[in-house]
Amino acid sequence: METPRVRTKRRPPEERRAQILEAALDCFASKGFHAATMDDLVRASGLSKGSLYWHFESKEDVFLALFDAFAATSFAEWDALIAAGCDTLEAAERATLGKLDSIGGQRGLSAWVEFFAHPQARERFAQVYREVRGRLEHSLSREMDAGTLRRQAPDELAASITACGEGLLLQAMVDPDFDLLRHWASTRQLIQRGIAP
Repeated sequence: METPRVRTKRRPPEERRAQILEAALDCFASKGFHAATMDDLVRASGLSKGSLYWHFESKEDVFLALFDAFAATSFAEWDALIAAGCDTLEAAERATLGKLDSIGGQRGLSAWVEFFAHPQARERFAQVYREVRGRLEHSLSREMDAGTLRRQAPDELAASITACGEGLLLQAMVDPDFDLLRHWASTRQLIQRGIAP
């Protein structure tokens, strides 16, 4: 007697992609981009090989999509914070804390190292940093025009704020005892004193 096939519920493509990217983050963090294989991604995602290849042509496509998804989420969070009325430093603080949560500590740090080592991902990182500084510069310029910040070179200030946020974030990722909130508060006070009107 033939066993009836059990039909699995089809999930929307964006959910499948998210499932693959979540599994890929674990794979690339634990094995590294070069050592991880498409078969590893298939096993980690719980999907069939055909399903994986339906969404992504190669391991590199998955890798770059993972980076792009992270960047898109980060910018969406920033836009939402600014739209909600946060000032630049408050938005920077919340975005930094949100990034720490989304990266996921050591797992995310390992993936970041892989991104820096990959030429195309490194190009994307450069573009993301340009966009981060551009958004900060725009927000800072608006506050300077409103008179709530002292007039100074907004591009230089944006680069300094980016450096502070990324530096604190990196320390929090590698050191579980590092209190990001406490150190961001003191960093924010230093910046505020320097940019007060």
